[in-house]
Amino acid sequence: MKPNSEILLCQMYQLAGDKWNYVDIGYTHINSKNELILLQKDTSQEVIVVPIKQENEFWFDQEEAIQFHFNKEYALSFQSREGALGVWARIQNILVENEAEDQDSISLTPVSESNLESILETMNNMIAYGSQSKQMLQNYLINKKDYFDKLIKLFQQLEKDNNINLLQTMCQIVKNIVTVAEHELFQMILNDQNYLFIFGALEYDYEMNKKNFVPHRQYLEKHAQFLQVVQIKSKERLKTIHFIYRLQYLRDCGLAYYIDECQLMFIKIVLTCYVDLFKYIENSKDFLIEVIDQLRNFNFLALRFLSEICSVFKEFPDLNKVVIYQKLSEYGLYEIIEDYINDSLKGFEKYKAKLKKLKLKISDDIFIKIPNMILELLIVCLQHCPINFRQYVISEHQQVLKYPLFNIIVENAFQNELYMETLKLLIDNNQEEQNETMDLFLIQFYPKITNQISHLSTKEYKQQFLEISLGLFRAMKPQVKEAIIINQVILKIGFILQENQKLLQTKCLQIIKLICLSRDDDINNEIIMIIPNLINVILSYKGLRENLIFSQQLEIIKIIYEGINQKLIQSLEDELKKRENQTNYQRIHDIFKNLKNNCMKQQFSSQTQSQSQMQSRYNVVDDEMDLFKSVQGHSNNTHIVKQLKKQIDQDEEVDLISKKIKID
Repeated sequence: MKPNSEILLCQMYQLAGDKWNYVDIGYTHINSKNELILLQKDTSQEVIVVPIKQENEFWFDQEEAIQFHFNKEYALSFQSREGALGVWARIQNILVENEAEDQDSISLTPVSESNLESILETMNNMIAYGSQSKQMLQNYLINKKDYFDKLIKLFQQLEKDNNINLLQTMCQIVKNIVTVAEHELFQMILNDQNYLFIFGALEYDYEMNKKNFVPHRQYLEKHAQFLQVVQIKSKERLKTIHFIYRLQYLRDCGLAYYIDECQLMFIKIVLTCYVDLFKYIENSKDFLIEVIDQLRNFNFLALRFLSEICSVFKEFPDLNKVVIYQKLSEYGLYEIIEDYINDSLKGFEKYKAKLKKLKLKISDDIFIKIPNMILELLIVCLQHCPINFRQYVISEHQQVLKYPLFNIIVENAFQNELYMETLKLLIDNNQEEQNETMDLFLIQFYPKITNQISHLSTKEYKQQFLEISLGLFRAMKPQVKEAIIINQVILKIGFILQENQKLLQTKCLQIIKLICLSRDDDINNEIIMIIPNLINVILSYKGLRENLIFSQQLEIIKIIYEGINQKLIQSLEDELKKRENQTNYQRIHDIFKNLKNNCMKQQFSSQTQSQSQMQSRYNVVDDEMDLFKSVQGHSNNTHIVKQLKKQIDQDEEVDLISKKIKID
């Protein structure tokens, strides 16, 4: 298989006199014999094979070219500096260690039960010595396939004997093999004959939490079978699909906690070497059409097959994925998904009637699984290439009921997590380019959702409303701002803020923080309307600064003072003044005063900051612990006040809290 990762693409030139003449273009590859090979881009034929030795005078020109002498002077000019640096790093390591490297110079202890600990110790030492000895170990395993076969036979015997101690030792040996593995060794250990040994040995990893653990072999053999609904005639491409899936599983499940960053990067590069699989599907019109036809005829296996294909392709470059998803859209995938969704909400009446006429029977279990599988497939499509489905949803405006599918998604989002995830991806506001589905949502659906917020709304409904709003407000685009003002969204958030629900209050404070940081005069006028709600909530708390909710409330006050909007500041102080008869008033008044004084000092300091720099100091996050860390990070004193005496003097308490919230 050619290593056609685009970062390894380069042009080869030959020096003739004072001129570099173009020779060919292709992909570089370093094989297990430490030879630098250029494979022709279109034919994969070897253009040149150069042993990586000192005598061939390799050097790097600090741009994107690697030069060497091999009877004549040659240069490889890479299109990617990242690729050039990666290849050069490999060459340097080989050159430095070349004299010592000899694949026959190492010999692992013969495989047996009594030698297993010795084999592990030898491998551990070789890995500890560095890249040269790692390469030697890899070469040994590749060239001594009978040694690997003996490890497999011993593993099988150990399982029969239930020898847990030695099975755990075998697991450590397998982890070492993965550590030194590169492309060729990965292909060997994950082929059809060997992969069950690798994952079987990893089942005995004592470092892994065994609670609710599904054995790797059980999952791979029973739950992760590849469904070939549409025949793939090429055996090589089938091997490629299986290899990619197993490599992904090894990375994400088998050794997710163990594989280091370097090995993760290499696995990613290996995965990108299989772009030709994309090209096969892209250029095979009948393949995709047949899958879609099978799906249209309610073939449950076709649905699973398409889901698995999309899962395999998740690692590939965006450009390749766009082509595939575009073709799926053209062949009618989203019309079929809409039909499935509509019929699933009616108990699959249409499909059950159709199957009854054909005298076909499908178990009820399948009808239960299909709705979630359809939505999961749709979510994968939206994650990788959302534009096609968004265009499909928008195109339904001419029907009697405008945007019927969008209506279904919105209506069910508040009862079903998969529908909610679909909706969030549809209206995602994190991209700079215009999202027409978000614009439509703000006009067509958001007003209705906002209007339903009242004291009768359930906690779950309010939480979903806040999560949707938080996603929309992350970028204060003109259409988002207009929706906030027209629908009086901030008033609704102020209403929810006063409820004694920790999770809801946290979400409300995140949103208020975002809108305060927008520093928009029109938005500030909206914020003024919920200042009474904010003051009431702050006054109701009589604990210490370390409380997460209280910390966020005070940070919002600090943001208001830093914004220097006198109208907003005056409203804040007036509302607090109206409540001077409340028991907690003096304490909160002193905290506000301290915050204001520190902000004024900061404004007159010599260090000036732009508005964007100021905004970057605040991180609006979803996770409560990260939120707490974010808040504490803005405090000058980050230590925790453990406990205050109950009889503390009022002045001492104010002084302590003031110190706690002091801002640099």
